[in-house]
Amino acid sequence: MRRTESRWLLAAAMAAVLIVGTPADACTVSATGVMFGAYDPRATGPDDGTGAIDIACHPSDQSVNIALSTGSSGSFSARRMSSGAAQLDYNLYTGTSRTVVWGDGSGGTSTVTLTEGNVSGGRRRFSADIFGRIPALQNVPAGSYVDTIVVTVTF
Repeated sequence: MRRTESRWLLAAAMAAVLIVGTPADACTVSATGVMFGAYDPRATGPDDGTGAIDIACHPSDQSVNIALSTGSSGSFSARRMSSGAAQLDYNLYTGTSRTVVWGDGSGGTSTVTLTEGNVSGGRRRFSADIFGRIPALQNVPAGSYVDTIVVTVTF
């Protein structure tokens, strides 16, 4: 089996796709950025959101591995969204419990491996949910906060 990587950007609004490899071997990706909605800095509980990554590959590809970058913060321990100079900590997780940070496998983070996707329209399709969380009680001004995450898919 030939291994190839695809990289694209995932942001709150969405994705630009760059595919590495030949078209017959390449996977295509679409993503829905994690949307948190309105954050209340006085709320005592965290603000949770979800997004998704959808991947379509050659039917012979039996699995894909998905890694996420640190984003603009350079750290998995606290990713940060920005609105001008203001920053809001958040993180991305592999499951609904939001205990395992989705990263690149380093620093205690995990990647996500999807196996046996469904074949439809001549492509094998995989889908993964992204679980985001903004910790409570961050004193930040009102604004639109965004970050860009690089997603790496190995198939």
